[in-house]
Amino acid sequence: MRRSGFTLIELLVVIAIIAILAAILFPVFAQAREMARQITCASRFHQVARAVIMYTSDFDTTQPLTQYFASFAGGDNCDDRILAQLLMPYAKSWIVFRCPSDPQATDAILDACAADNESPPSSQCIREYRWALKTDLGYNYVYLSPIMRRAGQGRWYNAPATDARIGKPASTVLFVDSLWWRDPRTRQPLCGGNWIVMPPCRLYRNAAGQLVDSFTIVREECDGGRADQWYDYGSGGCSMGARPACWRLQTATGWYTWMEFGGCWPWHRRERMMVTFVDGHTKPFTPSQLTIGCDARPQCGGFILNPDQYLWDLDDYGN
Repeated sequence: MRRSGFTLIELLVVIAIIAILAAILFPVFAQAREMARQITCASRFHQVARAVIMYTSDFDTTQPLTQYFASFAGGDNCDDRILAQLLMPYAKSWIVFRCPSDPQATDAILDACAADNESPPSSQCIREYRWALKTDLGYNYVYLSPIMRRAGQGRWYNAPATDARIGKPASTVLFVDSLWWRDPRTRQPLCGGNWIVMPPCRLYRNAAGQLVDSFTIVREECDGGRADQWYDYGSGGCSMGARPACWRLQTATGWYTWMEFGGCWPWHRRERMMVTFVDGHTKPFTPSQLTIGCDARPQCGGFILNPDQYLWDLDDYGN
């Protein structure tokens, strides 16, 4: 009796059909997985925004401190506190400060970043300090809570905005997807996110032709004599003519490679970043959408063209 079976041609046809189906379905599955990660990321951003709202209600409607300075010791220490640590009583979990689309946002990588030659943390408080530095939620600190240096003392402090200063909470950036570092050679992201991000523009020319500084709190602290410098990854000077890091764009090379978009980073498909606004709502934006109303050029070299459209400022410097 003759055995029935598949011929070589039939097997090849079946294999070809499976290969075609796999080629069609695998990208669909990958997109579905990334969409799920993006949705989770948006949910976490929203949870942290709610934590900020609870924080401000407990502190006289004042925005969170970017960093609470206690020891001024620099480096890893258990006295100073970074934004995410200050929000932990409201957020309750470290996981909400990490976007699942960032493959390096893991305990092990955030504990000991190879790019920084970090050894494993010696205590839990140092571990949490590093986690807070490398959160994927980059804070719009320049406008909301700039870090200033006390004139004549060399000590750093925060000058947070109050809710009353934020003209349009629904269109003012609170957090943006961020990155800690990029390899200058491969340009690949390393070591999770970054606690703060820089805006793309600074100066505005009003209808009278006057040059206006949209970094209003920085300007007030400097002009009032309280500060002689601010933390900006660049010159740090109080002069309005100083060129802070801002978005480096095509000039982002070497150490500044990670500053291409001011520390913001499009972790999501189709080059999108998750953005949360002061009122708590969250949605993805492309880098170009984040520069709307502003002629983005390297190191804040462009002007704010339309303050009503610009998404970063407090809208407190007039037209």
